[in-house]
Amino acid sequence: MKKVLTVGVGAIFLTEESLRALVSEFKLPKELLGGILESAGKTKNEFLHNLSQDVLSRIMEKVDPTAFTEEFFAKNDLDFHIRVSVKPKKHS
Repeated sequence: MKKVLTVGVGAIFLTEESLRALVSEFKLPKELLGGILESAGKTKNEFLHNLSQDVLSRIMEKVDPTAFTEEFFAKNDLDFHIRVSVKPKKHS
């Protein structure tokens, strides 16, 4: 049971290869293994999406983007350097 809980929580932080190696120790059928990995991937994506949304909303509550941008440009000079090079293709 402890390993199953480790896999469930670890799915958020493990790479797919690490998770596949961990789950393969259970000797499960390929279809079930595929379902577990797919579910873990969806859960991981959903968790990271929700986390990023939460972090962004907390930042936006405390920072006014317009005021930040105005302050940034008032205190800094921007200097852009662009180099464009066009070369004919070599024909084989």
